[in-house]
Amino acid sequence: MSEKETVNIRPSVGYLSILQAINYRAWYAIAEFVDNSLQSYLQNKANLKKLHGANFKLKIAIYVTKSKIQIVDNAAGITKKDFSRAFRAAARPENRRGLSEFGMGMKTAAVWFSKNWIVKTKPLGEREEKVVKWDIKNIVKDNIEELHVKKSELPINQHYTDITLIDLNRAPQGQTIKKIKNHLASMYRCFIEKNEVEIRYNNEKLKYEKPEVLQAPYFRDVDEQKKNPKKITWEKRFEFRYGRKRKTATGYANIRETASTKEAGFALFRRNRLIKGVGENEGYRPLEIFKAPNSFIYQRVYGEIHLNDEDVTHTKDDFQWTPEEESEFLKKLKEELEKEPKAILSQADRFRKDRRSRDLRIQSEEGLDSSIKKIQGSIAVLEDYKPPRQPEISKKLPEVKNKERRRKTVRFEGNDWIIEQILNYDKDETEWLKVSEIGRRKKEIQIQISMTMGFTAQYFGDQPDEIEGMLLLASYIALAEVVARNRGDSRAHNVRSYLNEILRSQPPNLNY
Repeated sequence: MSEKETVNIRPSVGYLSILQAINYRAWYAIAEFVDNSLQSYLQNKANLKKLHGANFKLKIAIYVTKSKIQIVDNAAGITKKDFSRAFRAAARPENRRGLSEFGMGMKTAAVWFSKNWIVKTKPLGEREEKVVKWDIKNIVKDNIEELHVKKSELPINQHYTDITLIDLNRAPQGQTIKKIKNHLASMYRCFIEKNEVEIRYNNEKLKYEKPEVLQAPYFRDVDEQKKNPKKITWEKRFEFRYGRKRKTATGYANIRETASTKEAGFALFRRNRLIKGVGENEGYRPLEIFKAPNSFIYQRVYGEIHLNDEDVTHTKDDFQWTPEEESEFLKKLKEELEKEPKAILSQADRFRKDRRSRDLRIQSEEGLDSSIKKIQGSIAVLEDYKPPRQPEISKKLPEVKNKERRRKTVRFEGNDWIIEQILNYDKDETEWLKVSEIGRRKKEIQIQISMTMGFTAQYFGDQPDEIEGMLLLASYIALAEVVARNRGDSRAHNVRSYLNEILRSQPPNLNY
C-alpha cells in the first residue's frame, strides 16, 4: 500500500540556477552527503546503538559511474520533523552545532552534480519510506514549487537514506576519482580512526594513514657532538586561545620521519571534520611558520588543529576568520611550536638525517623531476649568446649601496690572497655572480653574489647553513676561474658568463 503527498521546495528557479554554477570541487560536493549521513548518525547514535548494539557503525557507500552517483547510508534517515526542511534551500536545522548547519548541503551538491536525482529515505522509529524525485528541467520550466512524495510502509526498525544522481552535469573521472577517495579519507579521518564510520567508494574501503613521526636526537646535541644523544619522538600537543573572543585552538604538531613537499603542513578541523588542508599540496602552510617551499620546515612539519569556535564558508572548504584573527592565531601557534623542551620548528629546520637515507632520496627525486623539466629552457638561452672576449676583471667592482661584505687573507702557492665576499641586495642587479682580480702575486679578489635574483631567493632558503652552501658554491666557481686564468686559460670567464646569462633569462622572477 502506498500514498502520495507533496513537499515544498521553494525557492526554486532562481536558486537552482545559482547552485548549478557554484564554484565547487567534486570531493567537497560529495562530502555534503557524507556530512548529512554523519549528522544523522551523531544525533541518533544512542537509539541506533540501543537497537543494534554497542558495536553499531555508520556505513556510507558511494557508487560512481559515468552516468550515475549514488550515496547510501544506514544512518537514522530523514525524520518526519525534518523532512520538509530538508528539501528547502537555506532552511537551517534547529541544531546548528553539527555538520549540517546551513541547510544547503544536499540540495547544493545534488543540483551541482546532476539534472535529475532521487531521494529515498526510511527514518528510524517511523513506518514510512519516502521517495522524492527531482527533475530540474521541468522544475525550472514549469516553476514547480512542490514535489510529489511517494510513501510506502516498511518495518519500523529499518533506517537509511539513498540518494541517486542521474543525468549528470559532471561525472568524476581520471585523477578526480583518486582525489575524491583521498580527500574523503582525509576529511573524515577523526571518525574513521574512532571506528565510528566506514566509507566505501565503489566498494573500496577508504582509510587514512598518518605519517610516521621522526625519532631523532635534538639537533643541538648533534652539533655539540654529544656521545649517544637521546632520541626524541618529535610530536607535541598544545592548546591556546587567540583573538578578541578568546577562541580555542587544540591539536598537535610533529616532524615527519620522511620529508614530503606534497603532504606536509597543517590540517585544520572544525567539529572533527577537516575544513582546510585537504589533499596533496593543499596543507595549511602559512609563510609566517613554514617559510619558503624549499625550506626543511615546509617539507617536514605536520599537524592537526581543531578550531571549533570558527565559522566556515557555506561550501565548508575554508574558515571565515578575519586577517587579524588569523594573524594572531599564527603568532600564538608559532610560540607553541617553539616552546621547549620540543622546539618543533627549530628541530625541523636544523636537523639533518643521514645523507644516505631513503628520506634524502625521496626529496632528491622530487627535485630531480622538477629540475629536468627546466633544462630545455635553460640551454635554449645560450643558442645566440656570445660571452665577452675580455671581461672587465682587472679593477674593483662598482660599489653597491645595499650590501654585506667579509674579507679573508689566505695563502695560495706561496702568496697572500685577499678574498672579499660581497652580498649584493640591489634589486636591479642582473648578474648572479661577479668577479674582480687585482694584482699579480699578492692578489685582491672580489666575489659578488646577487641575493635578490629569483634563483637565489627561490632555491637557497634563508637559513645560515643554506646561505653558507650557496656562497661556498659561488665562491668555488669564482676561485676556479681565477686560478684557471692565472695558469694561462684566457677563456676561464666563459663558464661564469654563460651561467649568468642562464640565470638572468630563466624563471623564477620574484620581482614583486
